[in-house]
Amino acid sequence: MNVALLPSPKLQPRHLRLQAIVYVRQSTQRQVLENQESTRRQYQLAERARHMGWPSPQVQVVDDDLGMSGASSHQRTGFQRLVAAIGLGEVGMVLVTEVSRLSRRNSDWHRVIELCAVFRTLIADEDGIYDPQDPNDRLLLGVKGTLFAAELHILRARMRGNLLNKARRGELALRLPVGYRRLGDGTVVLDPEEQVRQTLTRIFERFLVLRNARAVQREFNAQRLQMPRLIQLGADTGKLAWVRPTYQMIQQVLTSPVYAGVFVYGRRKLEMAPGDPPVMTERRRPVEEWDIVVPHVYPAYLSYDQYLRNRQQLHDNMYNFAKKGRGAPREGLALLQGLVLCGRCGRRMTVSHGREYRRYECRRAQLDYALPPCQAFPVRHLDDAVGTVFLEAVQPAVLETTLEAFAVMERERHELARHWQLRIERARYEAERAQRQYDAVEPENRSVARSLEARWNIALEALEKLQSDYAVLQRTDLLPLGDADQENVRRLAADLPALWRAATTTMVDRKRLLRLVVTEVTLSAHPEQRQATFKVLWCGGAITEHSANCPPIGTHQRTEADVLDRLTDLASNRPDHQVAERLNAEGLRTRSGKEWTYARVHSMRKQHAIPTGCPLKPDHAAERADGLVSSRVAAERLQISASLVNLWVKHGVLLHDQRVPGSKVWIRLFEEDFARLTGASPDAATLPTFASIRTRTGLSQHELWHQVSTGRYLPYRVRRGQTWQWHLRETPTADAQTRATSVRCGRKGDAPYE
Repeated sequence: MNVALLPSPKLQPRHLRLQAIVYVRQSTQRQVLENQESTRRQYQLAERARHMGWPSPQVQVVDDDLGMSGASSHQRTGFQRLVAAIGLGEVGMVLVTEVSRLSRRNSDWHRVIELCAVFRTLIADEDGIYDPQDPNDRLLLGVKGTLFAAELHILRARMRGNLLNKARRGELALRLPVGYRRLGDGTVVLDPEEQVRQTLTRIFERFLVLRNARAVQREFNAQRLQMPRLIQLGADTGKLAWVRPTYQMIQQVLTSPVYAGVFVYGRRKLEMAPGDPPVMTERRRPVEEWDIVVPHVYPAYLSYDQYLRNRQQLHDNMYNFAKKGRGAPREGLALLQGLVLCGRCGRRMTVSHGREYRRYECRRAQLDYALPPCQAFPVRHLDDAVGTVFLEAVQPAVLETTLEAFAVMERERHELARHWQLRIERARYEAERAQRQYDAVEPENRSVARSLEARWNIALEALEKLQSDYAVLQRTDLLPLGDADQENVRRLAADLPALWRAATTTMVDRKRLLRLVVTEVTLSAHPEQRQATFKVLWCGGAITEHSANCPPIGTHQRTEADVLDRLTDLASNRPDHQVAERLNAEGLRTRSGKEWTYARVHSMRKQHAIPTGCPLKPDHAAERADGLVSSRVAAERLQISASLVNLWVKHGVLLHDQRVPGSKVWIRLFEEDFARLTGASPDAATLPTFASIRTRTGLSQHELWHQVSTGRYLPYRVRRGQTWQWHLRETPTADAQTRATSVRCGRKGDAPYE
């Protein structure tokens, strides 16, 4: 028998009246399964306690911590229960095979020794029995605890050294993101499913264009595209699930170096936060602080340089968080938001968002130190100046940009169509598999057959919905550009300033275009001269200097001279409501940015004493500059009553101009109209009569006059004895549309009467 099993003088009757606790622990679950002899030896300590004199009911085995590391006591419930029993004075002896089973952490181990010394609890291992109240035994227990803690450090250092050595070669098998598969021999390849590879490629391509991860997510959701997700837990571990993309999923793809073919170890570090017990927090490191970076380890979706540029773009988009971040292009009305630097202090200037008046301001000194603001300058005038500089710089590349745009649009259309085809192909496979499973079941097994039939129906419904959505997409987004559309794109690209200022071009589009070539703008304002100088740092590194001027005070309330000149020119041969329509069609607005109306044109003419050649009231003139006459004059010339003139106007016999219903009517009575309505037209008698057309078409009198008013027929008046008779001439489609437009109140166009 081992000497350690013999009774010890340290063992007293009081100890035998208390409990003897056998503490059993293995560090990992693998050790529990494979190192069963060690576990068996620990359980045999209960027999040793009985040999020492403890009855079986007082011998307790604590094995709650099997598979738990001894490096910490935070999650070891068995250890915590043991310490609590010692603190209650219920334990006479603690038995372990070696003291490292209790703890490999010095702080926890010495607390156990102090607690056992207070409550006179003995500690026994395979080497002997120790009394913590004895200084020699206490010293020995302390040395053993220190040795086991040092042993843990040595083991960890050895294992980490092996791990780092393998990581430096890029051979450490880390968990791969979606889009990669690891073969049985450890080789990493791209995912064999084409839709997965195409989806990841599309994310990188769209981010290269949109420069914003949130914009990529919005586009995916708008086009109803899904992203693959690798299931990590459960029965379906390792399988792909297609889900609606979240912002975090898009960002993880853009920030993972694996997609650039680079093996990285040490992207995160553990930091200890104070507390009892201390809390370990994981923090991400910047790229320059990564421990190990090994390129060309994995097959890549993009180059490493492009990956670094993507990370820098994401960092720049963090306007409110990153130091000197430019921010992502957004819908705000300030074109240079995030790009303007103060020329005095070098800080980034912000935008003051008033109701109508916006300024670039440098207020950091005011906010931090209560000092006066450095400078400010109106947004509108600086944006206009920078926009002009930008258009002049990119003008030579218009043709090349147009051709590249066509190629990109066609490529994106094909990629989107291919993505949907792969989705339909996958859904069709699921439906066919569900059908095969249903066909394979025995007809007598109705419970299984019903479940398989329901699964088959769900797969068929999903396939049908995908095919329906794809058909809708083919009629809208996937429709190829026709010749007319391509010509419109070429014409717009050739007129880049018009495209830049078009209402359909959003501020996000303008900001993205500007940031392709402009890195930042340094502003120096001169309030006394009402101007500012600014330096543009282009993406190639070149710097150019320009100036922006503010108009004199009060100019914002004055209409521009060129608008007044255009209004004067139009008012010479058009009424005020037609002048307003023409100004709006040309894209001109009032000084406050509003559309022109009859009242605004009339007020502007009155304010600047601009005469009109086309008054609305017939009291001032019998004939207007555009050739139209009042209804009274038309009645006198046609020798008919004024009421008959109004009736002819209602039926479309006379073309007219009327600002709004109920206002004065001006009649077109040119020579051909006068001949048509007085019977002087030579070929009018050969035309079919009103009654014969009614008989031939089967139309009522009201319906036929309606077609006259819409321009389908042109009426001629022919004398038959003492009466007059209407003859109608059918007009071509284009002439009918022109005539119908001319009859409506408030006609549009340059020549509505031709």
